Amino acid sequence: MRAIRGLRAWASGASELVLGLVGLGVLGFRVWELGVLGLLAAGCAAAQPGTAPADVGSLAEPVRVAASGAATDSRVTFTVAGGFASPRLESLAVARPQLGVHAGDGRATLDALVLPLGDIDVPATALPPHGLGLRDLVLRADPARATVIHAEADALELRASLPLALDWSMLLADGSRYRLGTVRTAPVDVDVRVFRAAGELLATVDARCDGTCWALPGIVQLSDGAIHVEADATVTAAP
Repeated sequence: MRAIRGLRAWASGASELVLGLVGLGVLGFRVWELGVLGLLAAGCAAAQPGTAPADVGSLAEPVRVAASGAATDSRVTFTVAGGFASPRLESLAVARPQLGVHAGDGRATLDALVLPLGDIDVPATALPPHGLGLRDLVLRADPARATVIHAEADALELRASLPLALDWSMLLADGSRYRLGTVRTAPVDVDVRVFRAAGELLATVDARCDGTCWALPGIVQLSDGAIHVEADATVTAAP
């Protein structure tokens, strides 16, 4: 009898053990199932509309344009005169321009235009005894109203009339740099064009300054300037 009761107790314990293992398995599967569902839900939430930039179908709609990273033919040219040397044509590449505009409902604003240019050296033969080193030349424009010249689905053209400011420094004999005062042109027309071609967006900036554009009186004069800049653009819907 004791043997029979022992067998029954053993069988009952084994059954409870099996049921416990099965329960743990079901619980583990449920936990895994809930984890997978949670990941799927998170993925769906991340893919909801509104998390990505608005897709602008037409440049004639209210838009905001930003551009940076110059193309290889983006340059500013002008004539440099100073000292005893004959005037010479200088052409400087534009390093990483910054452009920002927004337009809509027949109105537009030039939000930002910054064109880093680099350096110019006037030789000692022109300006004895050491010449002149102009450093950190940057052209820029203050925010200004612009006129919408043309707007359609794949093209937008704006024009702003405003002075172009030149920030620059002078290289001293000890290698340090002395910040010169900002000089400005008279108001000039700055044309901004944005267009879509082969699914890509490009922005261009063109401007001209006739006669004297920027000068350090009695030392150096930059005249007859011309600006042409090309850069990849991004366009988003304006609020």
